[in-house]
Amino acid sequence: MLKQILSEMYIDPDLLAELNEEQKQILFFKMREEQIRRWKEREAAMEKQESLPVKPRPKKDNSKSVHWKLGADKEVWVWVMGEHHLDKPYDVICDEILAERARLKAEQETAELRRARWDSRARGGIQFLESSPF
Repeated sequence: MLKQILSEMYIDPDLLAELNEEQKQILFFKMREEQIRRWKEREAAMEKQESLPVKPRPKKDNSKSVHWKLGADKEVWVWVMGEHHLDKPYDVICDEILAERARLKAEQETAELRRARWDSRARGGIQFLESSPF
């Protein structure tokens, strides 16, 4: 009966009620010993598993990977914006990016307007060469 209780780590409440205090204390002590024994077994198994060499996963044909650039100290090389005397401040970089985006958008809008004018002239029967001052 004790083996079954220790293997399941459960005792029926009715059976527990029938035990006297000394038997309950012995049972709880044995259950705690069993818990500790199982914990030690799991810890040993985990340590054994961690000590085994890790098997590399098989590479896929189209696998992608990242290789970090290493510095002189063999650590990952890091560049912090603004630390070098030739670096532009963050605000200037952002302003340049926004200006470039605005320029590209203006070019696109201009091209669309030219296309729209060309289409409207072609639909109206007016040839572009006749209305051109050149």
